[in-house]
Amino acid sequence: PVAAGLLLAGCSADKKTLSGSNIARTDSLTIELNGFLQRSLIPGFAVSIVNDKEILYSKGFGLANIKDSLAFTPSTINWVASVSKTFVALAILKLVEENKLNLDEPVNSILPYKITNPYYPDIPITVRHLLTHTSSIIDDAFVPYYIGEADICLIQDSKAYDSLPVYLLPNLEYYRMGKKISLDEHIRKYIQPDGKWYVDSTFLKKEPGKYFRYSNLGASIAARIVEIKSGMSFTDFTKKHIFDPLKMKNTAWNFEDLQPDLVSKIYAQNDDQNPTGVVEHPQYYMTNYPVSGLKTNAVDLSKYLIEMINGFEGNGKLLDKSSYKMLFQPQLNCEGLNKSDTSIFNDKFDIATLWSVSPAGIRLHFGGNTGVCAFVYFNPKTGTGALAYCNLRDNSFGELLDIVRKYESTITTGKPGATPSAERFR
Repeated sequence: PVAAGLLLAGCSADKKTLSGSNIARTDSLTIELNGFLQRSLIPGFAVSIVNDKEILYSKGFGLANIKDSLAFTPSTINWVASVSKTFVALAILKLVEENKLNLDEPVNSILPYKITNPYYPDIPITVRHLLTHTSSIIDDAFVPYYIGEADICLIQDSKAYDSLPVYLLPNLEYYRMGKKISLDEHIRKYIQPDGKWYVDSTFLKKEPGKYFRYSNLGASIAARIVEIKSGMSFTDFTKKHIFDPLKMKNTAWNFEDLQPDLVSKIYAQNDDQNPTGVVEHPQYYMTNYPVSGLKTNAVDLSKYLIEMINGFEGNGKLLDKSSYKMLFQPQLNCEGLNKSDTSIFNDKFDIATLWSVSPAGIRLHFGGNTGVCAFVYFNPKTGTGALAYCNLRDNSFGELLDIVRKYESTITTGKPGATPSAERFR
């Protein structure tokens, strides 16, 4: 398989809009990414590089559907996993801008039930804590598994998937136990003392606001607060306030809202120890979908990234200047962060509102789940950024990040970029 769907300079395939040196760099990037495709088990992926005005490079590589030999292009839709959380942050800041919410508001003044850390019952958990992963609420995701329930379910419950490798079968059975439940029910089951999935270890023995620990559950609660304060479902709110204004026509949380022939298949390794290939994995639905369930393509996600760059510069469409400043302002000086790692993409160095802030000041978010690895980042100093996503969760995706970063800086600034560590997705 080879690269497909080249878009240059504002989605035009006309290379005349780029300088000769940049044409050479984009050609070299394509060559390197094709080489990566041959070395990696990843069937297909897409890459985009942007500045604050346009898409400078966008290309698909490999296959979105191995069985039918369908190419992976910039229009191919796939999960972007935890990159989804950045949309939760944007939704919260929209409500703050509309004076419907305050970041320092205790969640117990918003939710119809109480959330209390049993080790610090008198310390309120606030919206800001949720957005900075300092709520002391953590993920104990295996509780449903242990009691024979599931917080995830198959979209395609086909017997054809019974032939998956043995190591995948327990997870497949777990998915089959699941059913679609509301975001609110998902949260209650985990967070309420009488909830079926509740355990004390859902809470750290740390005071809320004093310790960083990445939390899907905390971000889920933030998404539920969007619903309560807006009076809309999270899907409707994000469509109205983000997807539609940015003309992200191929972006949605639910498969039924997407064009089926544009959606990539997803894959898993054929062996958990020594994989030599991949197998198709059934699509699935997550009840905490706002934190990991967004489906989009490189064209739409590039529009979003361009908006984030412009927002940081005070020229965004979705929020006013002060709201964007709040969205991207580093928030933390607490335990749990990794201040000793000075690598270009240390996403535990500091946190804005669900956006990580690296030692170099890059705003970024990574994502990984069954059938996907993804990243999105931008550099405020240069007003440029990049994104990529693929249809297999695989350690090699870190190498793709290395390649993209190197060329992102040369294409947009003409200067070589620092090389990050490929350990990020391992």
